[in-house]
Amino acid sequence: MLDMVQNEIRDYLKRAPKKWTFDGCRMVNHTHARLVWLTSIARGTLDEKINRRAGIPDAWRPWYFPVDSARRRHNRRQLIIQFGRPGNTHFPR
Repeated sequence: MLDMVQNEIRDYLKRAPKKWTFDGCRMVNHTHARLVWLTSIARGTLDEKINRRAGIPDAWRPWYFPVDSARRRHNRRQLIIQFGRPGNTHFPR
């Protein structure tokens, strides 16, 4: 196995399969495998790339959607602005 280079792109160029190889009397195209590997390297934010490179697994949470939680937080805030906090004995504004 080849040593891992610190830079992901250089590592990809060094370890990825060649675009074309000869298999007996025919040529085999490995472009799809190269592109799949390249998309896996390019996927994610910078922090995700660093963690992936360091071997730290992704904390995949299928129930967590930042946009939905922001919408829920905004709706709760609007209800508090409109009607006040729950249990508040004062009249709404």
